[in-house]
Amino acid sequence: MTEEEELWARLDAMARAARDFEERVGEWGASEFTGTADEGRIVATVNAMGVLLRLDVHVLSKRRLDGVRLGDAVVEAVNAAEAAADEARRAMTHAFRPGGTSLGELLGEPEPDRYA
Repeated sequence: MTEEEELWARLDAMARAARDFEERVGEWGASEFTGTADEGRIVATVNAMGVLLRLDVHVLSKRRLDGVRLGDAVVEAVNAAEAAADEARRAMTHAFRPGGTSLGELLGEPEPDRYA
């Protein structure tokens, strides 16, 4: 393979990687992420950017928890949902390795928690 052919092959590989990453970003962007609190009775759902889409609070949580504890549980559920969205984003950026180094590494982000 000539040097020119090798360069074209690398360029093609990078173009394929960019298309693949664009598809992954689209899938991630359309995803929803959930977090729970109060033994799963409070469920927050956010989109990929962390915007709250839904908040479901079971009637038992409304009866069991006073206003302050209910508010704390809602915040806990929303924070967990946002953390799930962030973890998915980090996993996506670390999986994109067009030149051997991941996008996540280039951005200086910590590795995703694979054991969470």
